[in-house]
Amino acid sequence: MYQYYQPNQKDKKNQYGDCVIRALSKAYQKTWLQVFDELVPLSRMLQAPHNSAACYTVYLKQHGARYQDLSKNDSLHPTVASFARDHACGTYFLVGAQHVVTVQDGCYFDSWDSGSSLIYGIWTIQRKKA
Repeated sequence: MYQYYQPNQKDKKNQYGDCVIRALSKAYQKTWLQVFDELVPLSRMLQAPHNSAACYTVYLKQHGARYQDLSKNDSLHPTVASFARDHACGTYFLVGAQHVVTVQDGCYFDSWDSGSSLIYGIWTIQRKKA
């Protein structure tokens, strides 16, 4: 199920192309600015844009996420919506061709309905222990 999610209070028209920050914000229950501030030093260290795969890969690894690559699989790639339906529990950072999105407990959170987007990689987010 799709749920609108836009933590960037300055992007009222969803034009900034900040899906990485938005998805990480939801995945880790942080504000948009917290995630942005955490990505800036990584971006600088890597000399890569904060929304690049290089940058979010380091960030996710530092936070203990596990990756599953679907790009080499010959079978059909699931869509964001079908993945969400099949994963009613847990938090996942999904990588598409030109987009990333977070699925949490069967819902995908985005600033637009990206449910038909194909998934090429899955990061499983480790939940913090209570």
